[in-house]
Amino acid sequence: MPLSVECSLSYQVLSPAAHFTFNILAAVDAHQRTESEHLELRPGVPLEHVTTSKGNRVMRAAVEAGMFELKYAATLDVSRPVLPIQVVADDFGRVPLHVLTYLLPSRYCESDRLASQAWELFGKIENRAEQVREICRWVDEHLEYAPGATDSRTSAWDVWQLRKGVCRDYTHLAIALCRALNIPARYVSGYAAGLEPMDFHACFEAYIGGHWYLFDPTDQLAADRIAVISRGRDAANAPLTTIFGRVINGAVKVRCEFVPVGGAPEAESSAVPAA
Repeated sequence: MPLSVECSLSYQVLSPAAHFTFNILAAVDAHQRTESEHLELRPGVPLEHVTTSKGNRVMRAAVEAGMFELKYAATLDVSRPVLPIQVVADDFGRVPLHVLTYLLPSRYCESDRLASQAWELFGKIENRAEQVREICRWVDEHLEYAPGATDSRTSAWDVWQLRKGVCRDYTHLAIALCRALNIPARYVSGYAAGLEPMDFHACFEAYIGGHWYLFDPTDQLAADRIAVISRGRDAANAPLTTIFGRVINGAVKVRCEFVPVGGAPEAESSAVPAA
């Protein structure tokens, strides 16, 4: 499925210099191919490109005092595997070791604190695919989407008690519930066509039946409408930006557009305040 993505980030650097790490480039993998890509910096500064061990495409830059703006645009071909109707539990003696790390509790996904709740709610479902789908349905039905109700410190355990949050919070809770059921799950940040209001999006991938499948517990968007940016154990491993220095955040603009083959584009675009 063809997707067009764009974002722009603006800042005012107050200190003599600030150091930025950006994680906004679309991922390149077997299910997401980059057709074209454009990056613009004002003012132009040298960029260091680094690919992390998880495959995230990170950029680093040092910026002197003054205004700074970054614009990114890409066209992508997204083709994700279809989730099977029936999936049995994996033989963990054959699961790759690098996958097993996504079973462990992490900073924002305290699966060890949610084990009894997860097994009570979903433990009787033998079909692994249906287990993950039911977790997504439950999270969507029982949480209130409430911007401002949580912040960067909020974890899955907090969300379980608050029963409200945004896509990041929905995703952390879903990941924690999956891991509590011995389903490897990892955090995904990305662009999403059909998201309302438009912004960067958080969702997750679950490892079932020997493969990773993408799920959206917040908006239930189809997997091929989501362009992956980065992956990690939770949001701590996949921050969109990290800044060292005195900086005032400006507006963040995000756009993701789905263009049906032979049809007119469906576009969603808006400007939102920087977090």
